[in-house]
Amino acid sequence: MNFGIIGYGNIAKRFFESIQHTSEGKVIAIGSKSLAANQEFQQEYPEIQVYSTYEDLLADPNIDAVYLALPHQWHKEWSIKALQQGIPVLCEKPAVLTTAAMKEIMTVAQENQTLFMEAFKTKFNKGFLQLKKDMEQIGEIKRIEASFCFDVGEDRDTTSYLFQADHGGALNDVGTYSIGFVQALIASAIQNVQAKAVFFNGVDEYFKATLTFENGTMAIVEGAIDREKERIATIIGEHGKITIPYFYRLEQYTIQLNNQSETTYHFPIKGDDMTLEIEHFMEQIKEKRCESSVHSLEDTYKIIATMEKIRQKM
Repeated sequence: MNFGIIGYGNIAKRFFESIQHTSEGKVIAIGSKSLAANQEFQQEYPEIQVYSTYEDLLADPNIDAVYLALPHQWHKEWSIKALQQGIPVLCEKPAVLTTAAMKEIMTVAQENQTLFMEAFKTKFNKGFLQLKKDMEQIGEIKRIEASFCFDVGEDRDTTSYLFQADHGGALNDVGTYSIGFVQALIASAIQNVQAKAVFFNGVDEYFKATLTFENGTMAIVEGAIDREKERIATIIGEHGKITIPYFYRLEQYTIQLNNQSETTYHFPIKGDDMTLEIEHFMEQIKEKRCESSVHSLEDTYKIIATMEKIRQKM
């Protein structure tokens, strides 16, 4: 299956490597102004067509799907343009920045019967599927905590999208991981949101939110671009707890039942942590779906709605 990549930053380069682990996916075109001037890349990959405009890439008749890796604020525009041409879109998280924008994408995807999927890789790892089953061992879930923090360092590049007030910040950059993880495990609506944040030049470098669900479960989600912390999730139930390091690319977790020894389970990932996501996306295209059977349009909408609620409280 032939992919075009729109935008060629760090995450797009990871996708380029990941797709090579799939059974039939390959990149045949990249839309990037900077790459169009990179003779070294074109000499190394002569089989890849490099376009200086995204319009030219979408006009390529050989493209079966696109991976959208632009900064957040451009996701809506180019997702809709691709969908209107009947080109399936795998869009980096967060899919868009507002629920209003997501509603537009949902409408266009359904009207054109063309697949749109947010690249929320966590759900596609086999370990995540088993985790949902193993949660039964710890009984009623009382609380889930999920933290994804990293430090961009003292030499902040304020030209980066991370530090642009209209679409940067920790919540937009890593919030999807923690929020999406929690909401995928708690089958209940959010009743209350409390949040706090640390800002730098109007951009949130750190956020922490407490989500209370209608079924009584509580979740604490945290994200940062200004500090290093252990990236980990903990699920606490009436009979014990489950600890998941690097929960967003789930490869192992440890179950500790009350007054019993720990048991650790391992789930090796085929290729890397994006490979199964890409495989699933291609399967959904073959099935002519306009949304994923694993991470639906509504799932993405709920994540964005929660981000909006957190942003209002920060």
